[in-house]
This record gives sequence, structure tokens and C-alpha cells, in this order.
Amino acid sequence: MRIWEQGLVATYSLPGYKEMILEHYAAFKRPGTEIVIHGVKDEASDTAARIAGRAVNYAYLHRFHDNQILENVRRAEREGFDAVILGVLQDPAIKVARGIVDIPVLGYGEVSMLTACMLGSRFTFVGINPDMDPLVREMIRDMGLEGRAAPTAYMQCGYTDLSDAVQGRPAAFLAAFTAAARRAIAEHQVDVLLPGQTIIAELLWKAGIKEIDGAVVLDPRLPLLRMVEMRVDMRRAGFGVARRGFYFARPPAELGQAVRAFYGLPD
Repeated sequence: MRIWEQGLVATYSLPGYKEMILEHYAAFKRPGTEIVIHGVKDEASDTAARIAGRAVNYAYLHRFHDNQILENVRRAEREGFDAVILGVLQDPAIKVARGIVDIPVLGYGEVSMLTACMLGSRFTFVGINPDMDPLVREMIRDMGLEGRAAPTAYMQCGYTDLSDAVQGRPAAFLAAFTAAARRAIAEHQVDVLLPGQTIIAELLWKAGIKEIDGAVVLDPRLPLLRMVEMRVDMRRAGFGVARRGFYFARPPAELGQAVRAFYGLPD
């Protein structure tokens, strides 16, 4: 089984991050499963580092990420991958992606929330970027889970603290996560805590954090991996996604080719 994990620019701009994800998956994956991790572009650069964590704060700039992710999802299917994981909190372009490929496309945010509903009564994401809150709330609303989701808890730290933690200096990050988690537990009766960025999940896994004051701290990598394996098995057994409606109906090939040609895009 070959799985393409799609991240954003930070996947390559932060040294050691991609390797940490692969190490994490290696603890759970089936024998024979191959996971390949991509950013929106597969190279590190000064520009990538400059826009990481910032372009997502603006709807117009986020759309550039969405469009590149959709191109990469098409590429994954062409290259024979069995599934795509969108390893990004807000599951960018996930509904559109499912309408353009037949391989399964799963999202980090979606799987985290569905798993949380089996582990407790009320969940929250714990993140670092309040500017992304409209995207997170939209994702929760689209999933119909507003009744199970508490307001997102934001940590008093930034991307520099996350980078320090990846480099083996996690004290500031862990203190900020614990403080935000305890506020959510006390103020909103949260009993499942979801890492609000994939890098947060990696750092919590490395630190062995699985609960805080009786609330579950979800490790999303394990349910993501099992869910994507299950969806590949289901597709092989003949069960795909619906092909009706605006989001799920796959466009006719000739129409897709004509529209791409109209906009000067290669097929």
C-alpha cells in the first residue's frame, strides 16, 4: 500500500519535521505500507520559510495552497498511490479533492474529530494560530459537529517555540500546551484534546503525552493510518465515495481537459 501525505510549506521548511512524521508512522504502519510526504512544493527555500504559517491567514493566499494541493492529489493518483492523507489541520480542499480522484482522500482534522467523538463527549483543538479560527470553525460546522466541539484553545507560544521543540528544546512548548489544555478543561468541560497542528501532534508523541487531568490527548497519527488503510481496503472491495452532487460528482474527462486547456493548465 502506497500513501501520499500532503502537507503545506512547513513540511519542508522546518528541518527534521518530515523525518519526525515518518518515524511516528513507522511505529504503527502495516508491513509493506509505504508513506511518502510532500509539501505543496518539494523543496526548502527562503521563500518557503518566509510564508510558512503566514499565508494560511489570508483567504486569497490560502487559495494558492488549495490549488497546488489539488494538483498534487491528481498527481498521486496518476503515480499509482492508493490514498492521500491531507496532513493539515484545516483539511484544505478536501471536498474538491474527493471529486477529482477515485483514490481515498482523508483529512487530519476530519479523522481527529471523528475519533474524538468515540473517546469522549466534548473535544477541542489546541493550536497556536488564532487567525485560522474561521477555517477551523467552518470545518467543524461542515462536519455537523458544533454540538461536540468547544471553542479552540490557543497556546501562548509561536512557531519559534515549535521549532525549538523539534530541535530538542520542548520545555516552552509543553508548558504552553498544558496551560491551554487545562483552560479548556476547566472552562468548557473538554474531555478530548486534539493537537491543532500536525507538528503539535509529533511533539506530543515524542514527549509521551497521552492525557492531561483525565482528558485524552489524541495521537491523530494512529487513527489516520488505520482509517486510510481501511478506506483502501474498502475501495479494493468495491466501495468508493458517492458520485452525486456538486462536490462528489467527478467531472467528465473531456470537460475537465477543456477547462484546464482554457486556463492554460497541462492535463
